[in-house]
Amino acid sequence: HPTKGAFFTRGSSRDRYAKYTESSDEYVDNMQRLLVKWETAKNYVPQPEFRPAKQSTRDGMIYFGTTTASAEEALDILSDKGLHMDAMRVRGFPFNADVEAFIEDHDRIFVVEQNRDGQLRTLLINECEINPSKLKPLLCYDGLPVTARWMVEAITGSGTTDNVVPLSKKVKV
Repeated sequence: HPTKGAFFTRGSSRDRYAKYTESSDEYVDNMQRLLVKWETAKNYVPQPEFRPAKQSTRDGMIYFGTTTASAEEALDILSDKGLHMDAMRVRGFPFNADVEAFIEDHDRIFVVEQNRDGQLRTLLINECEINPSKLKPLLCYDGLPVTARWMVEAITGSGTTDNVVPLSKKVKV
């Protein structure tokens, strides 16, 4: 800026050996190397756990962390009501091919989260290139632990939650 003084920018970075460089080619090489590491990491993070439904279904549920016990209880209650869902507990990121296959094998998947923004769902959509309409958010963010009752009511449409599409209504996928 002519009246504010000189401004200097330097394009500095590190090469694959952490040596200082200003070379664009070495920077690109390092970024490509990191992509390979990212793909390799998919084989080393904890693998997802699967819970198949008692009957064949194209519906699924994805849950993780502290939602696990409530989600599994909700799955049992839903099954007793005749609503069967395969389930997957995500245990690591980046997601491996099993996560993508689970999503591919189902038409509608409820993603249980205890936050307003649906961060897991967003990661699944972005990282696995999933159509967002396929992943239905079940977001519990009232400050209390999510309960199986809340999930069942949200999924079946019998409760007061209004942030999910119940199974009893036809959803365009």
